[in-house]
This record gives sequence, C-alpha cells and structure tokens, in this order.
Amino acid sequence: MTEEKQLNKFSWYPGHIAKAERQLKEKISQIDIIIELRDARIPFTSEHRDLPNWVNNKTIITVLNKLDLADLERVPKQFLAINTKDPKSLNVLLSELSKAAEPIEEKFKKKGIINRPARVMVVGYPNIGKSSLINALARKKKAKVENKPGVTRQQQWIDMQGKLQLKLLDTPGIIPAKFYSDDQALKLALCNCVGDNAFDDVLVAREMLKLIEALYPNHLNKLLQIDELSLESYAESKSIINNGELNLSKTAQLLISEFRNLKFGRISLD
Repeated sequence: MTEEKQLNKFSWYPGHIAKAERQLKEKISQIDIIIELRDARIPFTSEHRDLPNWVNNKTIITVLNKLDLADLERVPKQFLAINTKDPKSLNVLLSELSKAAEPIEEKFKKKGIINRPARVMVVGYPNIGKSSLINALARKKKAKVENKPGVTRQQQWIDMQGKLQLKLLDTPGIIPAKFYSDDQALKLALCNCVGDNAFDDVLVAREMLKLIEALYPNHLNKLLQIDELSLESYAESKSIINNGELNLSKTAQLLISEFRNLKFGRISLD
C-alpha cells in the first residue's frame, strides 16, 4: 500500500459527529439561511458537497474564514472571505445577511408575524471557526471557542441584537463519513480540521513537504535551510535525536505545528 493510500486511514468519525449530522438535518426545516464556512487556505477542500442536498433550496452563503492565514493571491474571488477579528470584513458579511433576510421578514409580515428574526445556521468542518464567527456577529462570547477540532458538541441558539436581528445557530463540526479523497484528508489534517490522533504524523508531514514544494517550489528548502527536502534532513539540521536515532515523529509534529503557526508564511493548499 502506498503512502498516499494510507492517508485515507483516518479514524476520526466519533459518535458526536454522526449525531451532529442527524441533528443538523432535523433542524433544516426551522432554518432560513445557511452560512457554509470554509477555510480560506483550502476553500475547495473544505466544501461540504452534500450540503445542497440537505438544505432544500434554502439560501446558502459561502464564506471563507481564516483569511489572515491564507495566501491572499490564491484566495478565490468568487467567495466572500473574512477574518473574524476584522470588523470591516464582517460588515460585508452582515450586508449579505441583511439582503438575504429581507424577503424572509416580508414573508412573515404578510402572515401577520412581526419582528420574527431570520434564523441562520452556521455549518462547516470542525475547527473552521464557526463559534468564533457567531461570537463576532453577536458581539459577545456565547459560543465556546478553542483552537482544536471537536469543541462544540451540541447545537446552540444565539440571539444577534442591533439593527439586524437574527437568531444564529452554532453547530458541531461535521465531516463526511468517508473523505472524498486522500488529498482532502491530508489538507484537512494539516489545517487542524481533524484530531491529531486520527492520522500518522510522519506520513502527513512527508506528504505536506511534497505538497508545499509542488505549490511553492524551493520555498521550504530556503526557509528551513536544508538541501534535501525531507524529514530526515530537517531532523538532522535540528539535531532531533532520541537514543541515537532521528526522532521522525517529533520532527513531523514540529513541521506540522510550524505550518499551522505561519512559520512558513501564509500558504494556501488549494
């Protein structure tokens, strides 16, 4: 079996993920607008291909989050891209939400229902920034946030006050029961959308070096100051040794961490 094929041996589909998907489908009938949140570094990889089949023709606003981590030259222009810490980019999203909410509010007014806020569901992969976005829109910390996948375990309604009144539904991150491809599995792992225990760090780090080299030729060689782009070369340069042997697992964890923490600069993988 090749290394590429082994990447699909991810085990991260715990019970709460399956439950979250069931609950999401059950709640769709109560929802007016869907925000599909994706990672700006992997805007196509983090797409939920099954989402249109779940939402029954409801309005979907696709939003790329974590713009502050992405290579701006590679961010697709057809999507709204934001940084939840940047009020200006949030204002653009608020404008889109306002446009989408207008016909919904009018529909309920005609039925004699006044001040019924539009209901907005935020969906996406784990650790994509759903709770951070909701907190930013609501301007208060109501949704639990940590920089790791699987923090939100249940759905939570949060009221958004002000000129634009909405009810926001935070949902647990959902992943397909089976990844669409090995390439998707690799990129989701690198962007911290699946738990670190779900994959072989050495395998993922090796594939990461190949992927970044293909997208940004010679970038890592110069940055890491190594002639040969490999785990072994980097371990030797950093003297990462255990009992007289190169510690490739520790080296792999270091490289993955450096990618996530922008030590390689702003890199997009799609």
